[in-house]
Amino acid sequence: MFKINISHRTRIIALFLITVISYGFYNAYIPITDPVESNYVLSAITMLTHNSWISPMIYDHVWYDKPPLTYWALMICYKLFGISDFVSRIPNTLIAGASVSLMYHMVYRIKQSVPVAVTSAILLMSTLQFWYISHAVITDGFLFFFSLAIFGYAYLAFTNNDKTSMMKAYIASAFAVLTKGPIGLLLPGLILLVFMVLQKYSKANKDEVSLLRNLKIAFTPLGIVLFFAIASPWYIAMYSIHGQDFISGFLGLQNVGRALVSEHPKFDVWYYYLIITPLALLPWTPVVIYQLRKLNWKESFNLLGGIWFVIIILFYSIVATKYLTYTLPAIIPCIIWGSDAIVNLLFNPNLSKYCTSLVTLPFGIYTCILGIGVAVSASDYILEYMIIVSIGALIFKIARHYIRTYSQLTLLFLLPILALYSATTISVTPILTSQSGIQFTSYIENTNQPVFVYGGYYTSVVYYTKHIPTQVYLNKTDDERWAKARNIMPTITKDEFLDQLPNESNAIVIVPNRNIKDFESSPAAVITKPLGKTNGATIYKVQDNISF
Repeated sequence: MFKINISHRTRIIALFLITVISYGFYNAYIPITDPVESNYVLSAITMLTHNSWISPMIYDHVWYDKPPLTYWALMICYKLFGISDFVSRIPNTLIAGASVSLMYHMVYRIKQSVPVAVTSAILLMSTLQFWYISHAVITDGFLFFFSLAIFGYAYLAFTNNDKTSMMKAYIASAFAVLTKGPIGLLLPGLILLVFMVLQKYSKANKDEVSLLRNLKIAFTPLGIVLFFAIASPWYIAMYSIHGQDFISGFLGLQNVGRALVSEHPKFDVWYYYLIITPLALLPWTPVVIYQLRKLNWKESFNLLGGIWFVIIILFYSIVATKYLTYTLPAIIPCIIWGSDAIVNLLFNPNLSKYCTSLVTLPFGIYTCILGIGVAVSASDYILEYMIIVSIGALIFKIARHYIRTYSQLTLLFLLPILALYSATTISVTPILTSQSGIQFTSYIENTNQPVFVYGGYYTSVVYYTKHIPTQVYLNKTDDERWAKARNIMPTITKDEFLDQLPNESNAIVIVPNRNIKDFESSPAAVITKPLGKTNGATIYKVQDNISF
C-alpha cells in the first residue's frame, strides 16, 4: 500500500501555497472581462439572488450553458467573502494550487522521483496557458484538475492492477462531467479504450499485458456506481424541473450543437490547435520538443501520454466550435516529458552543457512575453520591466557558475519566473480593462436613463453598475441558434433601436470601436453627441428634443 510521508505532504502543501500566493498576487486589481468571465460571475450572483443551487441562471432566466460546479464555487466564495473582483478569482486560484500539488503527487507516484515530480509542478505553474487560465474566471481550470486526476490514476490503475486508483479516476470524471458536461467522461473514456488496445499490441510479448484484465479494471463496478452517484443527481434534477428544455438547450445545443455548428466561424480552421498548443506550452516548448525525439513510444507511460495528447488535439480540431482553452488537458504528458528532460540534463555530466541553455531559454522567452505586454499597455511599466530583466540576467549570469544541486536549480527556476509572472500580471491589467465594462462605470453608474450597447454587449456592466443595458443586435452572420442562445439579455434590433431612440432623452449609447462607422452612418448619430471615449468604445448621449 502506498504511504505518504511527512516530507511528501510538506512538498504538496508548499507547492499549493506558493502557487496560490503568487497567482493571487494583484488579483484584486484585475477587472472582470467580457464576454466570458462576466457570464460566470453574473450567473453566480443571479443564482444567489434567487437561491437557485440547481438551475444555472442569468438575467433572471434559466441558462443551459454549463453544469453547475464552477457556479457553485463562485457562490460559496460570494457567500463567505462578499462579491468583488478578488473573490471572483479565488476559486480558480485555489484550483490552480491544487493542480500544481496534484501534478507533483501524480508524477511522484508514477515516476518515483522527487526531482521529476517537483520539476513537473514548477513547469506546470510556469506554463503560459496554465497561468492564463488560472487567472481567469472560467471552467477550464477545474476541468484541468480533474483531467490530471483521470490521467494519473488511470495510468496507475493499469500499471499496478489497482482498482482503487481506477475508482479515483471515476470520481474525477464525475466532477469533470459536473464541470463541462458529458465530454468529461466520453473523451477520457475514448482515450483509455484506445490505450488498452494499443498497449496490448505494442509489447514484444503480447501476453504480457492482458486486454481482458485491463477491461475489468476500466469497468470496475464500484467506480461506475461512484460516478453515477456523484454526477447524475444534478442531471436528474434538471430534467425533472425543466424537462425537454434542458435536453434541447444543454445536451442538444451546448454540447452536440457546439460540435456540429461553430459558435465562432472565423476560428473554425483545422490548424487552429497546431498553432495554439506550442504557444500554450511556452516557455517550455523547446524542452518538450527536445525530449520528444528521445521517447520510446512502446513504453506504457509514453504510449498513454501520446494517445492522450493526439486524441485531445484531434478531437477538438474536428469539433466545429474552437476555443483556445479547450485543449489545456493535452499538455499534461508534455509537462512530464519536459521535466524528465530537465532532470536528465542536470544529473547527466555528459549533457550538462545543454542544461544552461534549456534553463535560460525560458527566461528569455518570458522576457519577450513581458516586453510585449508592456509595449501593448502603453509603456506604463518600462522602468519596472528594465529592472526585472536586469535582475534576471544577473541571476542567470551568476547561476551559470554555481548551479550544483537540484535545490539550487529549483530556486533558479522559481524565483525569476514568479517575478516575471507577477510583473506580467500588472502589465496586462490595462489591456484587460479595455475588455471590461468597468471602463464605462463613470458614465452610467449615476444615471437613471436607459443604456444601450450598439452591436455588442458588456455583461460586466451589470456586475459593476447594476444597470442592465439593452443590446442593439447587428450581427447578421451569426448562426440563428447561437444568436438565440447567447442573447438572453434585453435585446432589440437596429430598426427597433432607431424607432425608440428619439423618445429616450439623455439615454447612454455605448458603441464598441468595431461598430463606430456603422453607428456614425446611421440616423442615431444625428440625435446623439459624444460623451466620452475609452480604449474599447465611444460613449454617446441622446440629446434633448431632437428627432430624425
